[in-house]
Amino acid sequence: MRQGQYTFANRAFAALLLFVIAQCGLAGTPAPADTIFFNGVIYTADKAHAIAQAVAIRDDKIVFVGNDSRAQSYIGPKTIQINLKSRLLMPAFTDAHAHLDQGGIQALYEISFTDVINATLKDYLRQIGDFAKAFPGLRGYRGMGWVNGVAPGIGPLASDLDRIIPAKPVVLRSQDGHSVWINSKALELAHITKSTKDPQNGKIERLPNGIPAGTLREEAMSLVNNVIPAYTQQQYEDAIVYFQKTVAGPLGITQIFVPGLPLGGPQMAAFASLARSGKLSMRIRTAAVISPEEPLAQQIQAAASERAKYANPLFQVSSAKFFVDGVIEGHTGYLLHPYTDAAKYNGQPGYRGMPMWPSAALNSASTAAAKAGFGLHYHAIGDAAVRMALDAIAAAQNAAGNPAIPPSITHLQLVAPEDILRFEKLGTIAVVQPYWFVIDKYYFWNIQVPYLGKLRADREYPMHSFLKNGVLVASSSDYPVTLPPNPLIGIETGVLRWYQEGSSGKEVLWPRERCTLEQMMDSFTINGAKSMSLDNISGSIEAGKSADFVILNRDILRTPPKMIGDPHQTFVLATYFRGRKIFSRTKQDLQ
Repeated sequence: MRQGQYTFANRAFAALLLFVIAQCGLAGTPAPADTIFFNGVIYTADKAHAIAQAVAIRDDKIVFVGNDSRAQSYIGPKTIQINLKSRLLMPAFTDAHAHLDQGGIQALYEISFTDVINATLKDYLRQIGDFAKAFPGLRGYRGMGWVNGVAPGIGPLASDLDRIIPAKPVVLRSQDGHSVWINSKALELAHITKSTKDPQNGKIERLPNGIPAGTLREEAMSLVNNVIPAYTQQQYEDAIVYFQKTVAGPLGITQIFVPGLPLGGPQMAAFASLARSGKLSMRIRTAAVISPEEPLAQQIQAAASERAKYANPLFQVSSAKFFVDGVIEGHTGYLLHPYTDAAKYNGQPGYRGMPMWPSAALNSASTAAAKAGFGLHYHAIGDAAVRMALDAIAAAQNAAGNPAIPPSITHLQLVAPEDILRFEKLGTIAVVQPYWFVIDKYYFWNIQVPYLGKLRADREYPMHSFLKNGVLVASSSDYPVTLPPNPLIGIETGVLRWYQEGSSGKEVLWPRERCTLEQMMDSFTINGAKSMSLDNISGSIEAGKSADFVILNRDILRTPPKMIGDPHQTFVLATYFRGRKIFSRTKQDLQ
């Protein structure tokens, strides 16, 4: 009996050993690859940060990474061979926080303000008028992109919009997405008057006589949700496909964390429909927004129901999102110390902003979401909001144990130095937007320095401090806040921390927070995959992983950083997702 068992075990082990050897190409010739890419610079983003020459793919997987000579053994009669000609091949990009549904809709159906940083109120009104003339049949007008600096304080006025479009509702989101500018018709349809009270966690900006001025902040934005008919599932599908074709593919993005889709809404149905039909050329993970205004148990139950409904590997509901505060531009970011202009803004010298949750309630909600198996994702702009989020993560971990999906906090405009140390202790991922690591007009122009004071404005957006303290950092665009969401621009800006256009290069935002090129590349690849718990599938060029990669026109490891983000100098030639080319700049690029 023992001899029989021993013989069977030996045979099973021998069979397994032969299989492993065959897969490794150490015994005989391995099965031919579908495609081999050779004579390149392969940035693997693996643990060793190895640089290879060749990659072989079969079906949707990478089967070999190594040198050109060994790659020859994967060539069969039907194998396609692509000479990279010393170009760089690297993992496809992950955007760890982007609202692609909003951006696609905006591009197809809404007023999209251009040149927002340099625009004036007159420019905005001209663009609004042009759009209304081009689309006279719409029942109302939506849009996004106006900058708070154009009208600091109470924001732009309804009366300005009334001069352009008096008879139809106009609802225009600010560039940061935390305010809306509306006309009098929208105020009328929403029944917002002088006697309307500010909703919890929201603010109706008012004229000195108490009449609504035309700008709504945070939760007050929901008062005008229904003054214009909602978009349909088909419109969202069209918007997602448009985004894939015009943004994601050309920029090399194949994974996105979409932070907060309405439960049961047409957006989720649109993503799921495209995933089922094979039209989705990205992996999408999303979060259900948990609100302090709704019963907690019902929200967690509804989120769990949505998670169970969408189990496609390309689209899943994985996390719960919590808005801890608003934004600095709207005086709704929550600070440890008062706004510098607090007395001027609202007559309250001690005003520190607007927390969206009571601390105890945020802790309870985070614990409930963690116990239900959701990852925890927090919007936190101000340093007080970041501390609240860390406290909530600690409470959830004490009650529910270590999570399967790591918690993350995004934006992180201001972070107390002592709180950076807590990220590593709590296993929390810092999700940053390196595109914003600059001294630009937002810094000088009625926003950061006037609202925060120069000392705080000069200590915005840490990144290197996270990395040197062992914190995993994933990069993102917050698209459509950032246009275009080009990871190469994000990589360059994270390295230089200055804004090229119109800059002498001397205006560097917090120079010691500059990162290395490799750190920035990892933040958009393997770290992004880890933030979505997809690093066992993607994020690096390794045998067994999904064949998701980009080919650039140049080797950015040998390129001056100031050229990396210049789309005329450095760009994606081709994007592959699951072994299939989803974008090619021209037919001749890789021949």
